[in-house]
Amino acid sequence: MNNWTIIKTFVYPQDAYMAKAYLESAGVDTLLQDELTAQVNNFYSNAIGGVKLWVRDEHLSEGVKLLQEGGYITSVDLVQEDEVWIVEADKTTDRTCCPFCGSSNIGVKKSPDVIMIVIYFLLSALFPIFKSVNKCFDCDKVWKFKKKRNHGRSGNPGN
Repeated sequence: MNNWTIIKTFVYPQDAYMAKAYLESAGVDTLLQDELTAQVNNFYSNAIGGVKLWVRDEHLSEGVKLLQEGGYITSVDLVQEDEVWIVEADKTTDRTCCPFCGSSNIGVKKSPDVIMIVIYFLLSALFPIFKSVNKCFDCDKVWKFKKKRNHGRSGNPGN
């Protein structure tokens, strides 16, 4: 019962101390990590991942609820990165509808590819830096089509 989870990260230590005091006033056990490093040099805060506010696992849901009520966590903070599914496709695959729910309410989502951005800055060459994935607006699935591979040989299997 001694497991802790990061509930929120802050850029400035004073913001983390306010949230810590708010949670502790409600009886939630908390810890701060890296607040002294961020106090010594504020430019290090982003490099170390910010000042981390930890709560015990048994108080996690209560802590999230309190921080939402206090305005420390907004709905934007709760949105997680979409998981990209790989869907095998061939020439007969219908790419105009969602392979998960069958909806035709889909679109293409383009996001920068981190590896290509690094290569771009290192080599100063023009490469496409965006990767594109498909997104269904009905079931919120994100996927990328991958070409099907034939693992068998052509001809009779008995020969």
